[in-house]
Amino acid sequence: MTTEIGKELRKLRIDEDERLLDMSQRLERSSAFISAVERGTKSPPSGFEEIVIKAYRLAGEAADVMRRAADRSRKAFTIEADSPLARDTAGLMARRMDSLSDDELKSIFQILNKKDAK
Repeated sequence: MTTEIGKELRKLRIDEDERLLDMSQRLERSSAFISAVERGTKSPPSGFEEIVIKAYRLAGEAADVMRRAADRSRKAFTIEADSPLARDTAGLMARRMDSLSDDELKSIFQILNKKDAK
């Protein structure tokens, strides 16, 4: 099952007229790793999308699309929280994530997305 990041990586390769080997060399990752991420058999590790963005000089909407694709392709996230309040908030969100309604998730998303717009 191809994930969203897999589709974006494949599209990027086609747009750049690259083979899997070319992309793997540019990203300094093995062809097997890139293929596994493309096919969805391996989740993209934390920060992988930033490596792709930097290597291909993606900016603006193209970079945002790659970040969203990576997020949508992951089932787990690591959050580093610097304060007790941030840790309490992250822990509570992690425990309740699956029980929040779509409206509640949209509200949280809008709050967090406002920071990106500033």
